[in-house]
Amino acid sequence: VSTQSTGKTFINYNVKLFIETMEKLQAEVNQATEKIEDEIMAPIQGYGYKNASACFQRGAPKSNRQACVERAMGPASQASSYVQQEMNMISERLNRCAQTCQDDIYGFSSNKTPEQQSQMEQCTSACASKCSAALPEMMSRIVNTLKPLMPPSSEFTQGTILAESPPPPPAMPGVMSGLPGGLGSLPPPPGGVGSLPNLGS
Repeated sequence: VSTQSTGKTFINYNVKLFIETMEKLQAEVNQATEKIEDEIMAPIQGYGYKNASACFQRGAPKSNRQACVERAMGPASQASSYVQQEMNMISERLNRCAQTCQDDIYGFSSNKTPEQQSQMEQCTSACASKCSAALPEMMSRIVNTLKPLMPPSSEFTQGTILAESPPPPPAMPGVMSGLPGGLGSLPPPPGGVGSLPNLGS
């Protein structure tokens, strides 16, 4: 087998590895996002909407309705902001790692050889694998942090990871302080919730 033929085989292998690793990470991010939305955000939001409905009952002061709704949806708002921060951290971690790969492999060169492209794909595949390995820890951290915001009854949490997870350790003072407000929905980051950057270009 010629050296040239072996080099092409190695490059093709790296392309395949890159695609498979990125697809695997994207699938795992999508799965984590779906689990967060269905089993964490939905119970907290559902309980918030139930409480908010009392703000519109007969006899409730009209002048206080907006403030009443904001108080009812406060936990959902905090949860949404925190989850968004965690998801952004995964994306930023992948971007930083990929940027390091690009700096190390391409440097200031404007010409990208097939060998360099192959090295880049191999390096970014390793970045994706590291992010994939960090997802279980992220999920555990989200559950433990949002556990104090769960509804007091099992009406909204039965069968979800909020109900199945063990009690978290005592929270540090101000663990949820400073989080920006919102409407309690899970806003997608640029490019969609859990979307990953295109690292192959």
